[in-house]
Amino acid sequence: MSIIEQRYQRYRWIMLGLAWFVMVCMGWVNFLPSSLAYQLVPELSLTPSQLTLIFTAPVLMCAVFNIPGGMLGDRYGIRLIVGTGAILNAISTVARFWVYDFSSMFILSCVFGIGLGIAFPNLSKLVAVWFPSKQSGIASGIYITALTLGNAVGLATGAYFEGWRFAFLYVGILSTISAFIWIRFCRSTPKTVQTETMSPIRGIQAVAKNKNIWLLVIALSFFVGGLMSISGNLPEALAITYSLSPQKAGGIASLFLMSGIIGNILLPLTSDRLGLRKPFIYVGAITTAIFVYLAWKYAPGIDTYILISIGGFMFGCIVPLLLTIPIELPNISREHVGGAVGLITGLGNLIGFFIPVLVITPIMSTRTAAAYDKGFLAIVLFIAAISLAAIALAETGTRVGKRIKKGN
Repeated sequence: MSIIEQRYQRYRWIMLGLAWFVMVCMGWVNFLPSSLAYQLVPELSLTPSQLTLIFTAPVLMCAVFNIPGGMLGDRYGIRLIVGTGAILNAISTVARFWVYDFSSMFILSCVFGIGLGIAFPNLSKLVAVWFPSKQSGIASGIYITALTLGNAVGLATGAYFEGWRFAFLYVGILSTISAFIWIRFCRSTPKTVQTETMSPIRGIQAVAKNKNIWLLVIALSFFVGGLMSISGNLPEALAITYSLSPQKAGGIASLFLMSGIIGNILLPLTSDRLGLRKPFIYVGAITTAIFVYLAWKYAPGIDTYILISIGGFMFGCIVPLLLTIPIELPNISREHVGGAVGLITGLGNLIGFFIPVLVITPIMSTRTAAAYDKGFLAIVLFIAAISLAAIALAETGTRVGKRIKKGN
């Protein structure tokens, strides 16, 4: 192996590490308002609907800006577009130190959501440009863990700061450092890889004609809807139905996310080794659905902790692999990966956002044990439905290439 190749292999992991740092900061900011709600509500005189708007603004902005963010990454490169997203994150977070009303907090939440929306789809482009197919799954899993870990840290750390203003200030300073490091040390492409600058409009038109992209949109919609429904309803349902303390109910729900971080890494790594993507997605979806529903039914015993952990672990493999497939589709060039992933995540987030709002919340509205039973059955059916889209997808793992080569 030449010195240039050794440097290239080393630098791609450095690039992924830089992206991981940026995403941890963004995830931290994303869920920080949740852990600070008890301070924000009285000081800013927020109504429940205003608080909900602050929480959901980033999700809606991501849904709107994922597609243009991916297209801009295809046109101008990941260094500039991810860097712009990181700067918007830093500015909007530090600026919350001076907020005194709902309007300014909501606007800054929207600005943060724009930053996250344009940055995220370009991480798949980073994987497409810098990593070989045999490492695409694990590379995607690593950057997904960053956002998940950041969300968990955001939920856990709010109460440890001197006040909510200093929480945003300190995390904003860390976000500023991450943006500076990314812009200073990132490269859009390796020197050994040649890429063409192509029209983003033509690229998104080509992507939209691919049926696999629309199957991925459907699968991601069910994933987002299931995740939001579980994280938003499980703690309250456990507390009301089984008379658990908020701390214990929240602890059970957090296990789902924390075990998912392990699944983000181990299952995509196994997928890389076996050279298959689809079986991990549909087995993961069906297993998650079964174990989450059993965890709800067996609550609040020790079985619940075990079952919810297994469900979260299996759930963790789904998004990394869903976002690896567009990288590997033979008729999606690396120049158009940003637009492809932007389309998938934009529409997936938008449709997924309305699943809990229009379906799950009305079912659970009476807050009775029977209503929660029906609600969680609906949630796991949405999760299991991911498998239907996955079965119809084209397999893109390295084993496909080996079969083609043998056939020739």
